[in-house]
Amino acid sequence: MMAQIETEGVIQFAYTLDPPAPEDAPAPAKVMETIARPFRLAGFLGRDRCRYGGLAFGNVSLRGDAGYWITASQRMDQCPLAPEDLCWVSETPKQGALQARGLRAPSSESLVHSAVYGSARDTRVVVRGHHAGLWHAHAALGLAATPVDAKNGTDALAGAVRACCAGHPTGCLAMSGHQDGMLFWAPDAAALHQLLGQTLARLSDLAP
Repeated sequence: MMAQIETEGVIQFAYTLDPPAPEDAPAPAKVMETIARPFRLAGFLGRDRCRYGGLAFGNVSLRGDAGYWITASQRMDQCPLAPEDLCWVSETPKQGALQARGLRAPSSESLVHSAVYGSARDTRVVVRGHHAGLWHAHAALGLAATPVDAKNGTDALAGAVRACCAGHPTGCLAMSGHQDGMLFWAPDAAALHQLLGQTLARLSDLAP
């Protein structure tokens, strides 16, 4: 297929999307939903008519061999996640375009997930979500942050994330140029969920 470039929608990078092949591994929808669940309960993922123009928000990925599974664009409001809500992204782009397989376009933040996996080689799971409280308190919590001019879905944001993740298989950062945007990554789901709980507990401790 020809590479597609969407400049006015949510997706801001070139990609190809091929349909799943019979020999492809089945999409790990149950595993991805298990990863997502604590973040859903904490309000990082989903859809709210009163937030972000009513768009679905957040994305989840799981590293595999030579690539990763990620939630497709505008599918994070599907609960539980189904195989058709996921797509596979190859680790190596082709001619500058992200290579995906699935029934729907890859998440608009796929570049960020690629940046994490390319920079933190021991990382296996990534969640990018929205949490206003953490986002506003990131400096007080001592969390890393990407620059304000690194906007969502862009190469600039991916580059900033890559620099923050280098040498850190586990971590959390705020996306200063993306309203309420928070990024979590870890070697496995248990470590990711533990990091989420610890970070939210630290936020609670800040309350007067």
